[in-house]
Amino acid sequence: MSEAARAPLLEMRLHKLLPGPFWFNGLIIAVATFASYLGWSVVVGQAIIITDAQGRVALAEFAWAAFVLSLIFAAALTLPAWGAAQWEEAEAEIITTLAPEGAAGARVITIGPPRSQGLGAALWFAIGFVGGVALVAWEAVRADRSFPEYMQTVGGWYAVMAPILIGLGARAARLLSAEDRELAVIVHDHLEVDLARLDRLRVYGRLALRGAAVWLVMAAIIGLSFVDAAPAFITFGTFALALAAAVYDFTSTLQPVVRKTVAAKDAALGAVRAEITAIAARLIDTQSADGELSELDARMSALTAYEAWLERRPVWPISAPVTRRLALYGFIPVLAWFGAAAAELILAGLT
Repeated sequence: MSEAARAPLLEMRLHKLLPGPFWFNGLIIAVATFASYLGWSVVVGQAIIITDAQGRVALAEFAWAAFVLSLIFAAALTLPAWGAAQWEEAEAEIITTLAPEGAAGARVITIGPPRSQGLGAALWFAIGFVGGVALVAWEAVRADRSFPEYMQTVGGWYAVMAPILIGLGARAARLLSAEDRELAVIVHDHLEVDLARLDRLRVYGRLALRGAAVWLVMAAIIGLSFVDAAPAFITFGTFALALAAAVYDFTSTLQPVVRKTVAAKDAALGAVRAEITAIAARLIDTQSADGELSELDARMSALTAYEAWLERRPVWPISAPVTRRLALYGFIPVLAWFGAAAAELILAGLT
């Protein structure tokens, strides 16, 4: 597929307009989004800082939820660009594992999804957006307020943000699935498996780890909602979906490579075992000359050793460092929750 047939996501274009690296741009987006909530709160007269019965100062429940939502929004606009940068960083190594005709397909992935997917992505965003509007309407009914009344509270800020976020989440799921299928096609059609140089395939393990890390960071941010605010079923549901996306991203990146490696390994084992069987049949022939028997014995020993070597070849392109990092990354959401809880306790102690 040519470069002209692909288009960068709006998020990627946004980061090209902003001045700094991804983390800095994401911070700018988060601060600007939370500032919009603070402005909305001032206009509608909603308290941002509250004092409880014991005289302790804390961030209001709605303000904390808005803070978490601002982080999620910033992550939603930043993580796709970060993922594309990770692929671009690994591109040279990936190309070394592909046949020459597959290199072009690997190079254009960093540009963005195919233009032909634009309508489908927009449809999924629209579905998510409508779902967000329905959620906002349900919240307004639960608060026993008309929609105009609800919009005159801080709920109006959530009414704007929630549909956009849910729409971005639905679109991200659609694009993630399409990207995984595209990678699977490239691997299936063009991956060259050299069983003597399987270390070259470890780039896919690192790529899978980075993809999972993107969603684990999102899960960690969503996990902050467990500390305070947000309806439990919504928080837990989005948290579970983010973790599921991390697992899906990790496994879907590796599965095509594993299937191709298993096929190459099975083919090599089949060939060597067929030759071993043929030599065994000749050894049974007692009419073979002594010199030929000696040669067949040596050949049999070499093939047996080769067969044992093939059987030990790993089919998962994961090194020990990747395994350790995956285990550590799995603690990111848990550590984020404990960190937020600890910060809340420290703030309570200071006040």
